Amino acid sequence: MTVLEGDCLQLLNTIQSGSVDMVLTDPPYGIANEVIITRSRDAQKFGKAKAITHNFGEWDKFAGFGDFMNFTKRWVDAVVPKLKGGGMLVSFFDRDRINFLSHYLQSQYGFKCKGYFAFIKQNPVPQARKVKFMNGWEVAGMWQKPGGKLTFNYENGQQPDYIFLPICSGNERTEHPTQKPLKAMYPFIRYFSNKNDLILDPFAGSGTTLVAARNLGRRFIGIEKEKKYIEIIHRRLEKFNLKRAETDERQLGFDL
Repeated sequence: MTVLEGDCLQLLNTIQSGSVDMVLTDPPYGIANEVIITRSRDAQKFGKAKAITHNFGEWDKFAGFGDFMNFTKRWVDAVVPKLKGGGMLVSFFDRDRINFLSHYLQSQYGFKCKGYFAFIKQNPVPQARKVKFMNGWEVAGMWQKPGGKLTFNYENGQQPDYIFLPICSGNERTEHPTQKPLKAMYPFIRYFSNKNDLILDPFAGSGTTLVAARNLGRRFIGIEKEKKYIEIIHRRLEKFNLKRAETDERQLGFDL
């Protein structure tokens, strides 16, 4: 179980080719912007409401579509050799651009698309400008690398291609702006990998993939270049409760 600090485009070279059973990640995909939306509330009752910002950081900013696609191809090119034949690459991605990622994996490397998965938010952020619907779901793609047998643990039961959850809050929430809930990661790990398999997340962020993998008895390698997020990852992993790992996987998938 390893957490590496640095740029994944460099550190992926240190991982043995064909050693990873599954890639599960949430990479930068260019949704950051400089817009800040201020909100007003009844000052006597509530005071000033917190502004909404999508300026997540330089790590999520690109000069344009070409720059974004070049970055995406570079990390895919670095990740694919590390994955075993038959292994799954699962990635959250921009809804408008996920078809480009899917086409690249299929045309360049012969991956087979196993479909798309939606994280549907019970409590999406309100549209303060009132010009469109709330952004109530995010999408992940699922692709299998050729050259090996698919792992799909159907004995876990029928799982729809979506999960209905609130966005992170309470004790689980960290300062990472695009943090996914742990429960959003469990279905992928439970169905597409086995106990003691090695899970790779080249964009570990706040460490959600790593914590989910550890809770479900998988090994992991996480890479993150922002020091403040590395510290969050270590804090979250230190809170890991061994008794949870001994709980039945079906219970973990729905009750954590």
